[in-house]
Amino acid sequence: MENLEGFIQKINGFDNLKASEQIKFFIYFLTINDDSWVLPRDINNCFDKLHLQPYSNISSYMSKFSSGKNAIFIKSKLGYKLTRQAQKEISNIMGECISISVSDELFPLDILRNTQYYLEKIGFQMCACYEAGLYDASLVMMRKLLETLIIECFERYNIENEIKDNNGNFFYLSDLIPKFINSNKWNVSRNLSSYIKEVKKYGDLSAHNRRFFAHKSDFDKFKFELRQTVQEIVLLIDYPNWNKSA
Repeated sequence: MENLEGFIQKINGFDNLKASEQIKFFIYFLTINDDSWVLPRDINNCFDKLHLQPYSNISSYMSKFSSGKNAIFIKSKLGYKLTRQAQKEISNIMGECISISVSDELFPLDILRNTQYYLEKIGFQMCACYEAGLYDASLVMMRKLLETLIIECFERYNIENEIKDNNGNFFYLSDLIPKFINSNKWNVSRNLSSYIKEVKKYGDLSAHNRRFFAHKSDFDKFKFELRQTVQEIVLLIDYPNWNKSA
């Protein structure tokens, strides 16, 4: 599972942790973007997907540490979650802020689910900034999302050299977009050709224009275009059938 693999790579010494210590990280991963409950079998699936020896009795371990002053988990009929303190400790280990919930007011994050871990994180930060009123920050993250998706599309078809300079550096977004639109490896819709430029315009203003400060009303002008642009590129990449390690 690409997303899970990317997550544990951020944890120093993860492979050297005891299996019991890895459990809380798996719960953190499984609940980082929502408020769902985790079952022992979900944890076991994480061990399986990473080809790690699972803890001998996950259910018993989680139940044991779901009460008392040293509790790590919260237990209910639906499953388990981390306690607030355990969540804070893992966030500090990973150098992250406590995960916050975001809505689909700006952008439906489900479009990025099961793509790559870092794409989900970019999308999450984009939406979180929007809902916190940090509109310029949201637009910069939106620009990063667009740029990353275009590069991934070229990598997906093993033609990334077409968007690199003589030093092996990727082109800037202004050059990536026409390369993407005009590539003969895929067919982009007529709408995408105009939508993608509209999204870039607002991202550029926040990233490069020191006298521009975005307002919430600016997003209303291109929310639809943003969703359609990202969704079409994700479909072109076809993440479920892309094995990046091949």
